[in-house]
Amino acid sequence: MKMKYILGLSLLAGLIFLNSCKKKFELPPKQDIPVNGYITVDSIVKKYINYYLGTGPTPTKLFRFDSDINLECTVTADENSGNIYKTVYVEDATGGLQIKLIASGGLYVGDKIRINLNGVALDDYGSTVQLDSIDTYKRVAKISSGNIVTPIKLTMNQAKMTSAGSLLKYQSRLIMLDTVEFFAANKSVVYADAVGKNSYDRYITNAAGNYLMDVRTSGYSKFAGYMTPCGKGSITAILTEYNGTPQLTIRDVKEVKMTNDNCPYIHRLFDYEPSVLYGGWSMENVLGTTKWVIDVYSGQTYAYISNYSNGNNQLCETWLISPSMDLTGAPSPKLSFQSAYNYSGPVLQVMVSTNYSSGNPNLATWTALSPVLSTGSWAWAPSGNVSLSSYISSNTRIAFKYSGTATSGSTWEVDDIVVLPQ
Repeated sequence: MKMKYILGLSLLAGLIFLNSCKKKFELPPKQDIPVNGYITVDSIVKKYINYYLGTGPTPTKLFRFDSDINLECTVTADENSGNIYKTVYVEDATGGLQIKLIASGGLYVGDKIRINLNGVALDDYGSTVQLDSIDTYKRVAKISSGNIVTPIKLTMNQAKMTSAGSLLKYQSRLIMLDTVEFFAANKSVVYADAVGKNSYDRYITNAAGNYLMDVRTSGYSKFAGYMTPCGKGSITAILTEYNGTPQLTIRDVKEVKMTNDNCPYIHRLFDYEPSVLYGGWSMENVLGTTKWVIDVYSGQTYAYISNYSNGNNQLCETWLISPSMDLTGAPSPKLSFQSAYNYSGPVLQVMVSTNYSSGNPNLATWTALSPVLSTGSWAWAPSGNVSLSSYISSNTRIAFKYSGTATSGSTWEVDDIVVLPQ
C-alpha cells in the first residue's frame, strides 16, 4: 500500500509538471507587468525615425526604451502557417508593427496584449520597423483572445504610399488588395521551395497590369508546395517592406481568394531547374555547337546564349524550342517573356510553328513573331503580349532562334516565358 501511495504521488507530480510545462509553452503568463504610461504604434515609429533617420549624426548604438512604458495592441499575424518565424505582427488604432520574439509560441491572431518596453530595442529589418528580441514570458501580458482582426482594403497605389521617413504608410498592417492576379510567369507555380526550404518571390499585378508587388513566401511555410492560382481575385496579407520595396506576407493560403482560370500552357522561370531541356523543351544545333544554358546573375536565373568563347566568335544557329501546345481551346492565346542582350550581332528571332515535330527546325514551317526585345546594355525588357491567335492548332510551338557569325555575335538572355489562353 505504501509503495502504491508513493507511486501515485509520483504520477500526480509528473502530471502536474507536464501540464505546467505545456501551459508555459502555449501562452505567456497573465502576469502583472509594471506600467508607467502607455505609448502608441505611431509614436514608436516616430521615435525610430527621429533616432535613426534624423538629420543628426548616425547613431552608434541601438535605441532602447528606459522606462516601464507599455504598448497595448492586437496580434494580426502569428507563426501558425510557418510563413513567419519567431515573429508576430501587431496593430493598434494608429498603425502596425513587427515584433521579433526570442522564442516561438504563445501569441496568436486575435490576442489583445500589453508589452512592457523597458530595455527593449527598437530597430528595423530591411526598413521594416520592429521591437526586437521580445521575451514573451517576461514582457507580455495577454488581456483577451479571439478578438476580430479586420484588414484595411487598399489599392496597390495606396499600398505603396510612403509617409514620414519614406517608410510605407501602411507598413506592417493587415491589408486586403482586390482585383489582382499573379504575374503571368508566376501563375500555377509553387509559392516556395518546400523541398530545399528556399524562399521564393512571386509577384501580383493590379487590374491595369501596370504595377507588380512581391509576395514572398518561406520554404518552411505549410503551403510552400501549393500552386499559385491563375485568375483574378483578392489577397489578404501583412504589408512589409525590404529596403524600400513593398512585400506581402501571407498569413493563410486560404486568404488568397483568386479563381483558377487562365492557367498557362507553358511557363519557364528557369529557377532551380536542372537544364534548359526541363519540361519537354528541346535544343537543336543547326550550325556549330553553341548551346543555350541556364545562368544566374544578381539573383535572377534565366536562359543564356553566346557564341563568344576563348577569344573567338563561332558560326552558329541554335534553336530553343518549346514542347507542343494544344491551343484549340484557347480563346486568344498570347506569348510573353523578358529579354536582355549586349554586344553586336544578329538579333534574336522568336518563331512559331504548327507543323514541327523534331529534328532540324528548318524542315518545318516557322513564322517570325514581332515581340518587343531588349535595347541592349543588359537591360531587361518585357515582350508585351504577343498574339498567337493566328497559330491556334493542336501542335503549336514557339522557339528562340539564335545566330552568330565567325566575326560577331551578341549575348542574349531570356526569362519568364509564358503562353496564356487569353
